[in-house]
Amino acid sequence: MNVELLDHYRRELEHQLVSLESISRDHETQLESGRTTDDFIGPDRAADLETLEVDASVAESERRLAEKIRHALERIELGTYGLCEACGDEIPAARLDAKPSVSLCLPCQENHDAGT
Repeated sequence: MNVELLDHYRRELEHQLVSLESISRDHETQLESGRTTDDFIGPDRAADLETLEVDASVAESERRLAEKIRHALERIELGTYGLCEACGDEIPAARLDAKPSVSLCLPCQENHDAGT
């Protein structure tokens, strides 16, 4: 992968990370507002609890994505970005364009998702 393309992906990943960290801080602040399940009372308790659960799930997804982005940035520094971590083949540019934080080519990702 050429230097210009690596710089493009680095900028994109850094932009995604800054944006994600900002959004995550907002979600974390909401989750850490000190509310517990005991705070939810009344007829909307179930809906409020479900919202709290969804917010916690979203926050966890954001943390995992931030980790993947940081890992991709590390791989750029190490010179291994764009290579599948499982098989070593080059990850197609179209896949990196769609999701710059990926570390597996599509066949290896499918195997991983299938548990094989």
